[in-house]
Amino acid sequence: MTTTETVAPAATTASGSSGVKGNPWHPTLHGVALSTWIELLRRRPSTKGYIVYGLTILAILGLGILVAVSSTTKLDAAPLELVLVLVLGAGMLIGPSLSATSINGDSSEGVLAPLQMTRLSAADLALGKLLASWAVCVAALVTITPFLMYAYAKSGWHLGELASMLGVILLVVLAFTAMGLAWSSIAARAVASVSLTHLTTGMFALGTVLIFAFTAPLVSETVTITDHDLDYSQVTDQQADDPDFDYSTLPCIAIEEEVPYTHLDKTAWLLLLNPGVLIVESAPVINPETFDVDGRAAPGFFSWVHQGVSEARLPAEPPQGYDACTENGQATMDAQVAAQQKRSMETALMTPIPWPGLAVSVALLVGSMWIVIRRLRVPYRKLRAGTRVA
Repeated sequence: MTTTETVAPAATTASGSSGVKGNPWHPTLHGVALSTWIELLRRRPSTKGYIVYGLTILAILGLGILVAVSSTTKLDAAPLELVLVLVLGAGMLIGPSLSATSINGDSSEGVLAPLQMTRLSAADLALGKLLASWAVCVAALVTITPFLMYAYAKSGWHLGELASMLGVILLVVLAFTAMGLAWSSIAARAVASVSLTHLTTGMFALGTVLIFAFTAPLVSETVTITDHDLDYSQVTDQQADDPDFDYSTLPCIAIEEEVPYTHLDKTAWLLLLNPGVLIVESAPVINPETFDVDGRAAPGFFSWVHQGVSEARLPAEPPQGYDACTENGQATMDAQVAAQQKRSMETALMTPIPWPGLAVSVALLVGSMWIVIRRLRVPYRKLRAGTRVA
């Protein structure tokens, strides 16, 4: 009797496509920590870098102190809104700038290949570089903690609302830092990766607003409305000089005019992709009528932006003509004014919708890290032009 023994093929460990050991997609806590520490040591700022970062922090602190000194003793949301915008802006400027040269810079200096020859996986290297650049932004946030706490005490916000807002800001900064890392792994030259990183950041920060504004004519139409008004052209000079002249005796005429009817609700989703709007939509909703009773500061810049975004999300009211000739016409005008005030209150209290912006940030983070790990894994399948392996 003959027995045939089947031997299973050994797990692939060199390329790491099936086994855990050596798998470029499998990070370890020790590997990520070691890679992060190496990256922090390598990316220590020079004297000029310390001066630039120091001036940036001093500018933020100085502006914050100026706002604090000029503010009144009443609750005021402006200092907190200002510091949150500054933290977001500084994070989106510093984090991507550091990560945009993290991979192609190491490759040009010949220090990337030795790290890839160690037991560190591609995921270890990618996450280490990401966390090292992100940690600098977190350090900037820690630096301004005293003013942040002062601004929080003046705002009337709840502690959970502030923590949620800071979490969203750090997520956005992490996503754009990963985006800079991805461009660094794709472009061979540091100049190209830095330019593409700032271009992508500008596209999200300003491009979404500009596209929303410039596409407004595409979702607009022209409608004709009819107004009814007194024919003031019939007033003679003698009647105009007579203080007792009754203008209601003038004839009523119909006036047709063409007005734009814009459907911004069809493109309002563009605004929700903006990281700045994401921060605003993550802020608490302030009731403009009961904020004092609720222990809140008066609605500020965030509430104003939220109201504008909410106005764009709602279907536009069709234009209507007015009637200034009859009492019913005056009642109609009063009803229109009341409807506008009701809509204004509705948009101010409308439920925020940060989910599209959060989804974009998570997709940007995951997609960028997927690109980075694929570009860092060894052995290389295809090298980009100008890549140095040494």
